[in-house]
Amino acid sequence: MFYRWQYRAFFQAGTLAFLCYLAWLGWVNLGPRKPEVGPLRKQVADQIVPQVVEDLRAARQTVQTAALLHLANDPSDYVSDQLRSGIERSGIVDLRDRTFMDKVRNLLNLRHPVFADLGPAVEDGKALGVQAVVFGKINTFETASGGAKIDFDLFFASVGNGQVLLNRKYQREVSPGLLSNAVVQEQMQSVRPAQRFLSWVVIVLLLPVFTIAFIRAMVRKESNRVNAFTLTVYTVVDALLAYLLLGASLTGWFSVLLFLVAVGAALAYNFYIMNFALKLET
Repeated sequence: MFYRWQYRAFFQAGTLAFLCYLAWLGWVNLGPRKPEVGPLRKQVADQIVPQVVEDLRAARQTVQTAALLHLANDPSDYVSDQLRSGIERSGIVDLRDRTFMDKVRNLLNLRHPVFADLGPAVEDGKALGVQAVVFGKINTFETASGGAKIDFDLFFASVGNGQVLLNRKYQREVSPGLLSNAVVQEQMQSVRPAQRFLSWVVIVLLLPVFTIAFIRAMVRKESNRVNAFTLTVYTVVDALLAYLLLGASLTGWFSVLLFLVAVGAALAYNFYIMNFALKLET
């Protein structure tokens, strides 16, 4: 049996939890968001990280612990995060820069403090209790003329005496072919899901029509096995096209259900076209 004060406490706790949930939803949908980085820019950044890691390995001397400070002019944090992942995977130094506040900023998509100058970077390294700091500034990180380029200055400095162990400019450009995976992804990201779905519908409707001669040749064999094979091939092609065009949008059970319904509709349409071709032959 609940007393009145217990009921009131539970009610107040539930109300507070509900309000916190609403506030979190509001922040997720209306709060700040980091800029998205397209496949081409990801490709050029990923290509340059191994070279940075090897240069840090050659310049580290006796440094065992370090902090990677977020690069200036990196609002997406992609380059900074990829550098951190590369250094951690290599094990060349022990990174000790993920503070509680850094994790809170990541959770809330807030901007991180940046250090492009030696003095403030060294002072921050002392506060973190590390032997060295890695910091720098991005000058260019963009797509242009069908490719992407990156240009940034990187510093590796000792916290104890402020000695710069590494100071280098990194530059790289990529100009992939027209049908490369990165270019295809870049172009697909620029098209909205509704437009991609409409494109898929048009392809599904026109593919059997443009290949009606092939379908008639198959049904002319009067073989159920051949007809089933032909129907399966067209439906599998429709399903693969749907996944290529809409795969990135399949993030929940409802979208998956819509995907299955669309593929089922494509199957029914292909079956109708094959019956129509069979009537033409008879």
